[in-house]
Amino acid sequence: MFEHIVNILVNFAHSLGVVGIYFYMFLVGTFVPVPSELVLLPAGYLAAKGDMNLLLVWFCAALGSLSGALFNYFLAKWIVNKFLKDKPVIKKVTNFWNNHGKISAFLAPLTPGLGQYISIPAGLSHMSLKWFIPLTFSANLIWTGFLIMIGYLFGAGDKAHKEVIYGSLILLGGVILIASIYVFREIKKSKQE
Repeated sequence: MFEHIVNILVNFAHSLGVVGIYFYMFLVGTFVPVPSELVLLPAGYLAAKGDMNLLLVWFCAALGSLSGALFNYFLAKWIVNKFLKDKPVIKKVTNFWNNHGKISAFLAPLTPGLGQYISIPAGLSHMSLKWFIPLTFSANLIWTGFLIMIGYLFGAGDKAHKEVIYGSLILLGGVILIASIYVFREIKKSKQE
């Protein structure tokens, strides 16, 4: 049964091609809850077989995720400008984002289930695109590259899904470590002021 599902996903990824992977990852980057593993593991497997270009799949996946994040960003920005401009919660979000937005925009896309939503507070607070785009794209390159390489190295079956779980835990541990160092540094800095 599991092998049948894996074959369906591999055929789905193959039929999408790189343009389809871009649009699928665009959806992943928005607030629509679709898992990136469904396409990126099979795409990595297909790249290992020579049926897809590894670098092109990786670039299109990361660019699609960034495009979805930009959709969220501009939608949130429009909603604020249209309806919520003077609400106290927007001022709180903006204040937090002005102080911690850069680290948040980079780390959140590396956490499973949270990454696609971080662009909403970025848009609410009107984070500068000169920071939002490179930080989000860099994080998406890491996340999509991680999933594609799991598929490339382990295939699209049960072993690959187990490796995604282990690898996600390692990535999450790295995010927690970086965030902890950042928080410790910020506390130390505030005590010195």
